Amino acid sequence: MTRPNESTVLFDALGPKGRQRSLIASVISAVVILGLLAWAAYGLAGNGFFESSRWINPLDALVVETTWIPAIIETLKAFALGSLVAIFLGVIVGFGRISRFLPTRAASTVYVQFFRSLPLVLLIWISFTIDGYFGFTADVLGWDGDTRRLTFLVLGLGIYNGAILAEILRAGVAALPPGQAMAGYAVGLSHGQVQRLIVLPQVLRNMLPAVLAQLVILLKDTSLGYVITYPELLHSANIIGRDYGNSFLQALIIAALIYFVLAYALSKVVVYAERRLRKKTAAPKAAAQLESVVAGGTAGSGVI
Repeated sequence: MTRPNESTVLFDALGPKGRQRSLIASVISAVVILGLLAWAAYGLAGNGFFESSRWINPLDALVVETTWIPAIIETLKAFALGSLVAIFLGVIVGFGRISRFLPTRAASTVYVQFFRSLPLVLLIWISFTIDGYFGFTADVLGWDGDTRRLTFLVLGLGIYNGAILAEILRAGVAALPPGQAMAGYAVGLSHGQVQRLIVLPQVLRNMLPAVLAQLVILLKDTSLGYVITYPELLHSANIIGRDYGNSFLQALIIAALIYFVLAYALSKVVVYAERRLRKKTAAPKAAAQLESVVAGGTAGSGVI
């Protein structure tokens, strides 16, 4: 008999021989990976990759102050604004996808299917180029330079990721047991109240991992501002690489490490928020009480 923590949904717990084979396979895989890393390091060392002169210039205090720090700020600015737009559109379109009003549901479906099928870089580039022909942001709004580029990067990130988040929201609502909503209707709540008070709190908690994954993708997608020369991390790394020709790869690796730190920090923040939400939300308990009322008893009373 296997202990509960030794079994999984996908396969049975391994026996003694299975664990032995798994250990051998893990050791062989580790040796192969370390060998490949050593081979790559040896090749890079032969080309002077680890020479201090190639790292000093990208990490010079003046370069950090004038290039890396502003690039991080611009990247976080695009990420924050793009996330707000994406979450706003995701919630609106997501509830539109489950609306009882057919035109709203049809329009939301077209939005999701169309924009999530487009490459994000194409969406950013086309909108930026179209504005270049008509000059709306420059001539009418008076926006120019980095503000104009930020606008279209944020719009592209928001519109594309909003379609993805809308589908995540729709799937989260569809995954809830139907009794949750039925209990709300049974005690006289309207459709909007059921969605806002019962469905949405549970969906938000359940979809947090998927939203986190999409926000991390959105953070990395800010690098697509490179195509419209927005001064984010990748664009700034390219500038440093051009200024110091023998440090181009080093600048790209520094940018990659910064992206990793930002994404890792974001994951920790959202995990903390998820734990806090699980502690504070009372939606599951309220839904259980409503179901209990419909069944003819009171929550926790044991009356059937």
